[in-house]
Amino acid sequence: MYTQPMERLSVSLSEDSIQLINHLQAERQGSKADVIRRALHSLVILEEMKKKAPLEDIKAYLEYLSSMEHLIVDIAHWKAMLCEIAEGSDQFWRDIYTTGVAHKKEFDDKGITSIREILEHIEKKNWYKLNVDSEKSYTLILNVSASSTFVKSFFEGVFSTLVDKIEISEEFKKIRIRLL
Repeated sequence: MYTQPMERLSVSLSEDSIQLINHLQAERQGSKADVIRRALHSLVILEEMKKKAPLEDIKAYLEYLSSMEHLIVDIAHWKAMLCEIAEGSDQFWRDIYTTGVAHKKEFDDKGITSIREILEHIEKKNWYKLNVDSEKSYTLILNVSASSTFVKSFFEGVFSTLVDKIEISEEFKKIRIRLL
């Protein structure tokens, strides 16, 4: 298994840590030492990943991709598709709005309920950079200006239950969302 020379190490662990090791040992049918070695290697990988993106973002990426409901699209492809769609049909924009409504239900199920939490969660899709102007005002700086109508229609769906309490406006390469 391991051909490197081994060194004995004595450590003190909490009961919670011991339970975690025992659980992983039973799950993997290996030794406690093997569980700890794997945990250390996994920690090194995680720390390297955290240098590239915050852990919260990494979790969101995994959530998006593991459900197989999302996909990764190169930003140049995203721009090309949006430019090709251009005006889009009324049905297309209704579908984008309806998708926003469905996402709001998913957010509610996950406990993501405030406007800021929703905007921060969606920001991980790389559609925009979120600027929090105040607790009632947000600016989305779009990564692709051609996505403006798409992003606005989506958020009109997401926030459709707040129609009298929120204003969503479209500007050049920006979407502004303001609580009234």
